Amino acid sequence: MTRPVPLPGAIEPSQPVAVEPAVIAPKPIPRDIARLALPAVGQALARRVGQSEQSYKPIEPDNAQYSLLGFSCSISLDVTHFWGDLVTLELDAPCQMGVPVTVRHEGLFFTVVTSDIGRVTAKMPVLNRQAIFSVEMPDGSTISTEVLVQEASDYDHVAVMWSGDTGLQIHAYEPSGAHVWGNAPQSLSIAIKGRGGYVTRLGSTDFPEAKQAEIYSFPRRQIRKSGVVRLALSTAVTPDNCGKNRMAQTLQPGVNGGNTLVDLVLNMPACDSGVHNLVLKNIIRDLKIAQN
Repeated sequence: MTRPVPLPGAIEPSQPVAVEPAVIAPKPIPRDIARLALPAVGQALARRVGQSEQSYKPIEPDNAQYSLLGFSCSISLDVTHFWGDLVTLELDAPCQMGVPVTVRHEGLFFTVVTSDIGRVTAKMPVLNRQAIFSVEMPDGSTISTEVLVQEASDYDHVAVMWSGDTGLQIHAYEPSGAHVWGNAPQSLSIAIKGRGGYVTRLGSTDFPEAKQAEIYSFPRRQIRKSGVVRLALSTAVTPDNCGKNRMAQTLQPGVNGGNTLVDLVLNMPACDSGVHNLVLKNIIRDLKIAQN
């Protein structure tokens, strides 16, 4: 029988030997290293962080209201000089869309309706050099502004104001022979050239009892000859206003300067009178023109 004979130099398998891990004692940090100052950049950063923490204020909630288009609901009113005695009035009320607002200026008043984005733009004559405008919103609140228009003192203004379907019109018979009224209003360019006055109609007719106004502007300082502008009022007689008393107001230059506001009561003809147009004379004083 043969037995295995170990080869020379063969290595016998050994048993695993447990080795204890070496323990390294921590060395204390020298005191001189602990006292080292931070770099200059680090000091500045730490200082800024400290300052920002001291001045920090929590963000307050935004309580402002916004329109459906994301605009602030705050209301603004601006009036700028356009040309001659005309100014441009601009109201911006993003959350007041399609609502009636009343414009007031030196005794003059009229109602307009805001657009579908809450805006109103209107060109209108200014009655005084230092002119104040205000707009009354549907909730009764008002916003005001003012503008300086030097050219305003070069013009005489006559206005009539009413509510509802009265439909008054100013008729101006000028020395040149021109008949200026709603159907032949002329324009500001005519007035600036000193060739006559012009009529401006203001206000909305989109709802009952809307306040409306009509203004006749005459450039008295541009006219080179003397004369008289004859003035009258007229109104249509309709099934809605016949036989009724209608209220109106006129605004015209006062005897001693300034503007005079006068209340009118219009006794409309009876519905079966056959009268279709009522002419009112001697309601507004004529304008006398002195030669310049």
